Amino acid sequence: MKKLLLIICVAFISLNATAQYSATVPEIDNRPVDIRGSRVYVDKKKLDKESAALCFSCVNGVDRSSDYLKYRVGYKTGLGLTFGGLGLAAAGFLGTSVTTIVALAKAFTDESTLGVSIASYVSIGSFFVGSACFVAGIPIACIYKTRLNRLEKEHNASLQINATSNGFSLAISF
Repeated sequence: MKKLLLIICVAFISLNATAQYSATVPEIDNRPVDIRGSRVYVDKKKLDKESAALCFSCVNGVDRSSDYLKYRVGYKTGLGLTFGGLGLAAAGFLGTSVTTIVALAKAFTDESTLGVSIASYVSIGSFFVGSACFVAGIPIACIYKTRLNRLEKEHNASLQINATSNGFSLAISF
């Protein structure tokens, strides 16, 4: 009987100590998350970056918040490269088209086309650089989006035992 009372006392003391240092936010504690793009939603409410990182602070007993932040930055970088490259390629294509028309018009009037040819080279260069960024950005965005989805799946399909101020909580989701 004395051992049982000792175990219960130690359990209550350690429960308060663990609840004091556990990183839980009441609005996101043990709830399934939904990742759309790089945004995290809990119960259809968008979370800020710090709260979203706290969601992944304990996935299957491992702190994955730094992984979430890294995957989020990688996904946004891939999207930026994709859309920035698309815009640069479109501007280069438009510039090449305009300089070609201007060069043809100047060729008929026997004017110097040196400035037009330099602008044409710059436009062609921006088209190729933009195309390269576009092609490189798509796989980067896809890879990091896949990693974000895997992290979401691991979080939502887990057994979580957390210490709270009122006791332990057990959440089984699959």
